[in-house]
Amino acid sequence: MTNKTAKRAPARFDYDALDIGVQSKKALEAAAAGIQALGRRSTDQAFELGLLLEQASEHVEPGTFEKWVSQRCDISSKTARNYRAVARNLNAFRGRAVELAISPTVLFHLASAPEDKVEDALVYAEENDGIRVSEVKALLADGSETASEEIIGAELADVGGLSGLRALIDLKTKSGVAAFVESGAALAAAVVSALESKGKRLQKTTLIPVLEPLARVAKRSLGNVLLLDAPGDVDVRKLSESELSAASHWYKVFQTLDHLGNRESWPEAKGLETWLRQDVLLLLDWATSRTKKPEWPLEAPVAPKSADAVMRSGLEALGGVVRVEAPSLDPAGDNGAAFRDFQPPAFLARPASAPEADAPNVIPMVSTENRSGLRKPAWLKPKPAEVSAD
Repeated sequence: MTNKTAKRAPARFDYDALDIGVQSKKALEAAAAGIQALGRRSTDQAFELGLLLEQASEHVEPGTFEKWVSQRCDISSKTARNYRAVARNLNAFRGRAVELAISPTVLFHLASAPEDKVEDALVYAEENDGIRVSEVKALLADGSETASEEIIGAELADVGGLSGLRALIDLKTKSGVAAFVESGAALAAAVVSALESKGKRLQKTTLIPVLEPLARVAKRSLGNVLLLDAPGDVDVRKLSESELSAASHWYKVFQTLDHLGNRESWPEAKGLETWLRQDVLLLLDWATSRTKKPEWPLEAPVAPKSADAVMRSGLEALGGVVRVEAPSLDPAGDNGAAFRDFQPPAFLARPASAPEADAPNVIPMVSTENRSGLRKPAWLKPKPAEVSAD
């Protein structure tokens, strides 16, 4: 006797009884066909399933959607909520999760975790060639309070208490970060495309309609994340010192996006390529990096040199300081032999006509007026007496 496992065919759904329009019915049937075609639930298919369920949920009311996904797709409402949460909250980590082959069950737990915990879990999986459900549970249970499995992916607007509020904040943060990463990637791709396809020189008239709107979207997305806890009357298009220090790296990123979104702030045409390549692209790469602590790409400002440092550098440029090694005048050293044998440099030696009896190391303070070939500088000569008009 052979055992045959009969796969239950999805039941037909009565669209007419629930007054679902023709267009919504076509969209729901297309989603159901896509869900059935996915087959085995791999990591990538888990994200695809979540996206299909998210799209389908837009065509029916919440209560009707649970009936539809249960009857038409043979998926429980709880499982559907989990897959939707994966697509909605972990989309920014999709590439890494697929590469690491993270199981859907692990993804369900990560879907309600803070972003730093998701990052920790992925780093753990990279270092240990994967991560199991027990390991991700232990990672998430280190004092942080997460939503229970029953409310994972649910409509969080109806969940009360501090846990519901934290889940809403986490969801808003994740969606905001995902929006900034997406807009930042689009902006970076546009800049790279412009740099690779340029002719002799970048043309502002060509770049403005492409880069300006993308930069404004990226700046607004970043402002929404940076000012998540700011009062409601704060304009995300601007950041004051009270919201974010002007000395911080993130303020530099925001300011650069602000300048890129305003053509009047762009550098001149000859410096545009350098600015895009060495400032804009590097800052976008730093701001959207998956590295835990990416290195700041811009050089630190150089402090001005002190007066002594400037003088030393000037003397070094002129060949350095002339040093004359003279013997020690300490009578206790070498019995005066070094002092007696010392020969002064040529420019300090006595003229040949000087008396030999003079001490060899004494420089006579003689007048140079009668010495041949020497003249007093003009500024040492006495000025002629002024003639009185009387």
